[in-house]
Amino acid sequence: MHFIIHKGIVLTKVSDVNLLVATREAWDDCPYVIFLSPIEATFWRFIENGVEQEEIYKEIESNQKKDVLKSLYNLFIKKMKENGYIIGEED
Repeated sequence: MHFIIHKGIVLTKVSDVNLLVATREAWDDCPYVIFLSPIEATFWRFIENGVEQEEIYKEIESNQKKDVLKSLYNLFIKKMKENGYIIGEED
């Protein structure tokens, strides 16, 4: 399964800060800007590039801090759905 992201969302970096920016196509549905930690930005890049959720979990499982990362990932996905940046899922 992979996630469907809202059209018009751009990941950018300003002064070494990761930001998700809603362009005109997403203004009505998403916050204009949201700050991302470096880990969240990595998660977003995976999703943006169409990496399957199972593959993301495999990457997390191979890390020594897998419990923390899995929790952060699940919270990140929840936050992205609540804010409208992720609009669905596909198998």
